[in-house]
Amino acid sequence: MRRVYFKMTGQESKENLLLQEDRVLEIDLQEIYSKLIKHHRLILNFIYVCLGIALLYSFIARPVYKSTARIMVEGKVPKITKVEDVVLQPDYSDNSNYYNSQIEVLKSHAVANLVYDELGGYQPWGSLRGRGRDSGKLSKEERVNRLLKTIRINSVRMTQIIEVSAEDVDRELAAKIVNSWVNAYKVFSSLDQLIQRRGELEADIDQNLKYVKEKHPIIQGLRSEITVINAKIDGEKQSAVNANVKVLDLAQVTKVPIRPKPLLNLIFALFIGSFAGIGYVLLLENIDQSIKIQADIESFLHMPCLTALPFYTPEKDKEAFPCALISAKDTNSMFAERFRGLRTSIIYSNPDLRKKVILLTSAGPAEGKSTAAVNLATAFAQFEGKVILIDADLRKPTLHSIFNLSCEKGLTELLASDKLDFKVFLKNTGINNLDFISCGIIPLNPAELLGSKKIEALITELAKNYDRIIFDAPPVLAATDAVILSTKVDTTILVFKAGFTHKQVANRAAKLIHSVHSKVLGVVLNMVKTEDYKYYPYYNYYQKNDQKT
Repeated sequence: MRRVYFKMTGQESKENLLLQEDRVLEIDLQEIYSKLIKHHRLILNFIYVCLGIALLYSFIARPVYKSTARIMVEGKVPKITKVEDVVLQPDYSDNSNYYNSQIEVLKSHAVANLVYDELGGYQPWGSLRGRGRDSGKLSKEERVNRLLKTIRINSVRMTQIIEVSAEDVDRELAAKIVNSWVNAYKVFSSLDQLIQRRGELEADIDQNLKYVKEKHPIIQGLRSEITVINAKIDGEKQSAVNANVKVLDLAQVTKVPIRPKPLLNLIFALFIGSFAGIGYVLLLENIDQSIKIQADIESFLHMPCLTALPFYTPEKDKEAFPCALISAKDTNSMFAERFRGLRTSIIYSNPDLRKKVILLTSAGPAEGKSTAAVNLATAFAQFEGKVILIDADLRKPTLHSIFNLSCEKGLTELLASDKLDFKVFLKNTGINNLDFISCGIIPLNPAELLGSKKIEALITELAKNYDRIIFDAPPVLAATDAVILSTKVDTTILVFKAGFTHKQVANRAAKLIHSVHSKVLGVVLNMVKTEDYKYYPYYNYYQKNDQKT
């Protein structure tokens, strides 16, 4: 029975691992999809640019024509009359070796030179400019190389047939080049010894010209021999026949160009634009290491995201007020609804209400912690008993300006007094059930003041009179005040700004809080862009209802 039990446990663990992998894969695909949808206009711009380039190229490119001739090369076995020939002559008894050798002959410069001479020269061309005027800057060797690049030699599989093709912007010249190439190959195959001898003589002339002049008898003799060979070649070109080469099809003048093909170019541009746009978007998202959505917090920091706060845009007919007072002034807004959801998350995270002292802080400045503190305090004041908000940012306080109150006579003076009579320092916020204690005079030693036993005594005294106590502390990485104060409260909430807070910075802030064994309830992601979330289901539910109302 025990063996069966362990086997079942192992199987269940494997299934659980597979389910977790499927969930991770599903989350990753959803995240990638949301990123692509978020930047869909950028991807479309890539596609439009590629389509425009492809369309422009299809209209301005010169039509290119292709002509093809087919020849059949049959293998032969040369007659061996001397013992030396066994060593000196290639072994053509294997037809495949002979066949492959002939293909290389067709690709050789020797055949290309014969074609060049037969055509009387060659002017290169381009897909965009066509065939320009002959400027005379190119040498014969360069022209022959350009001519050779327009030729394609392809063997038909399982046969002895070879296809010779040429491409050119002139359809008639393309056919002429192919037919000349076939004739030059036949001539070369029949008169290869004469052509080889002529090449040797030309090499001798080049070598002797280094030591003697053109009119020297040696040079004149070599020139005379070349003239005789040329005469023999010209005389035998017409009658040169290679029994092993048979022309099956001569090249014909084609009427339909092989390129450009507008439809194929557009399809290719569509794929290139799509892949380029998607690749750029993914690269852009990976380079940007800031926190943008809830999934970034949950996957990187391994902490829950309590809520995501969007940008707040007030209606034109409503009076202007600070964003920190949205929950009090615009209770039907989606922004206020998010704080009510945050309030619910805090309540049900600890139903016995022991976590009544809450600290709000951030990794750095300008991330919206003070705005979140006021709105959260307002949400609690609207739902349950009395709430007190304390500005514990003793370095750069801002809460008093939100309520248009004086900063003086606040927390600093309260902690410095002999009696912790907090009621003397309370200030009216204008919001029911919400009291406020400002920062007071900025002290010289804020960290020591927040780490004293008096702050613990103050929290104990406040807990007797209030249902929720909310502290607004300075940023974690800016000073040690928030880290010290986190040890005095029940729980801490981190506020990060979407698209602003770097992942490593957020991770560092969370580690500092955990390093003093303080508890972090979760993260509030502030100023989330709507395009980052509107592709998720039900995102616009409240917004649509507000518009209908």
